[in-house]
Amino acid sequence: MKPYSRNRRKGFNRITLIKVLFLILTGLVIGKLFYLQVLKHDFYLSRAESRHVQLKELTPERGGIYTLAYDKDSQKEKLYPLAINQQLYLLYGVPAEIKDATATIELIERVLPMTDEKRWQIFLRLNKKDPYEPIHHYVTQEQKEKIEKLFAQNKSASGGSIKEIGFKPETKRVYPQNNLFSHVLGFLGYEGDKRVGQYGIEEYFENDLAGREGKLKIEKDLRGRLISFGQTEVIPVQNGADLILTLDPAVQFKACSVLSEWIEKTAAEDGTAIVLDPGSGQILAMCNKPDFDLNNYSHVEDINIYSNKAISQAYEPGSIFKAITMAAAIDLERVEPNTTFEDKGFVQFGSDIIRNANNKVYGQVSMVKVLEDSINTGAVFAALKCGKKNFKKYVEKFGFGKKTGISLPAESPGDISSLNYKSDIYTATASYGQGIMTTPLQMIMAYGAIANGGILMKPQIVLEKRYPNGKVEKFEPKQVRRVISSKTANVLKAMLVSVVKNGHGSRAGVKGYYVAGKTGTANIARRGGKGYTQETNHTFIGFAPVDNPKFVTLVKLSKPKNVRFSSDSAAPAFAEIAEFLLHYYQVPPDF
Repeated sequence: MKPYSRNRRKGFNRITLIKVLFLILTGLVIGKLFYLQVLKHDFYLSRAESRHVQLKELTPERGGIYTLAYDKDSQKEKLYPLAINQQLYLLYGVPAEIKDATATIELIERVLPMTDEKRWQIFLRLNKKDPYEPIHHYVTQEQKEKIEKLFAQNKSASGGSIKEIGFKPETKRVYPQNNLFSHVLGFLGYEGDKRVGQYGIEEYFENDLAGREGKLKIEKDLRGRLISFGQTEVIPVQNGADLILTLDPAVQFKACSVLSEWIEKTAAEDGTAIVLDPGSGQILAMCNKPDFDLNNYSHVEDINIYSNKAISQAYEPGSIFKAITMAAAIDLERVEPNTTFEDKGFVQFGSDIIRNANNKVYGQVSMVKVLEDSINTGAVFAALKCGKKNFKKYVEKFGFGKKTGISLPAESPGDISSLNYKSDIYTATASYGQGIMTTPLQMIMAYGAIANGGILMKPQIVLEKRYPNGKVEKFEPKQVRRVISSKTANVLKAMLVSVVKNGHGSRAGVKGYYVAGKTGTANIARRGGKGYTQETNHTFIGFAPVDNPKFVTLVKLSKPKNVRFSSDSAAPAFAEIAEFLLHYYQVPPDF
């Protein structure tokens, strides 16, 4: 019995072992099938599809950027191109077909000259025996035809044939005006291998301009040939929308030209000019100097030149802010134009002393005189009459400390945080535009509210979006809020006219017109916030005609070297632009 039992136990163990091994093997097979069919389903499906399906991406055409310009011949407004697409070609080589790379390059050079470095790079590429090597981007139709003709006529020159090269269509973004609109437009640059809008309108409206890619899926047979009656799947391409801007080419050209001229005259480091329609909030011109050529945007020494300083660089505005201070005090009925105070030449807050420019003492003066002669202590008097809370409230109502919401990237909100401090010194310094930071755009929008009767507008730089299907999306002017009464606005306009007629802004005047405006010369703070340097920023903001302003213009010059005050720099620069605009808009003289 024992031997039988032992043998039986051995047979049982073998069967059990076989069963266990079978179960393990079955589990492994099921696991493998689960891994292949479930976990790796998408991977192997795509590999299988790639063998019998051709997937082609359809690239959308990028939308253009335009503005409207008056055409004298047709006496109508016509689209004026600022950024468009040009259909060109990529020239590539087929090294597998090339027997003599040097001879091939010599033929190409007859049409497309090369540097020694580029010639050597292409020579190395064409000797790789690859099926495709790019040689030259953006070949014109004329150049393409000349090269094709050369290769057709010179088959023996390289021992090859026209098959040595090929052309592939490609689109180039072209900016017909080169530098003129550089900071507003931005450019089409590279993000990895993808071309995307960078800076300006190109970046802000990237999704609208770029459109949406399409796809074409076609079945192939085992040899890679297209199946005529195979299934075809198409995801249609959606081309980008066109944008129509508010900018006026003639106004932009004049503003930029005058700005360049005065930067050179004053040896300033850089400058900004903006022209605004105060009624609608539309930007008619926006210019920074130095600028750059959009068609060769990479040829710059410092990428900071791409920054639109009109909206992104906050600065202490100086005495142009006195108009905001006076607006608050008049609107609160704390002062009137003929309200007087005695100027002793300084105001003291503990150990801090505020003085007038050149340490002048004016004695008994009115609020009109405060603006005319740009008296610091007078602005302090008006701000303290408002009270700290009320003064801050009006500064915020005018839009300072917040982004304006313009349709451009990288806008700065400025900085008015000093007005949160308890000490009166911060209200005092802010009253004449020091200790707070604003952007040129914020300043011109605030003056726009004074010019239009008291309403702060949202700045508008895009008029329309035009979609490929014919749909048009119009952008209407938007009111942000009323900041001062129309009565206050009218009183302040008269005071600002007196600044140009009798005060420091006299060089901003235009013969025959009532022009309103204010000068601003602000010392630049040291890095780290400890005191001020002797370097200054000069700004003038003004508008005309005063009864029904057609424009507000700001001119800012940074660190001018040979002019001390803005009355002799930004003010006359403003006058040149203002005179052009009054004639351009055919505004009849006031007197």
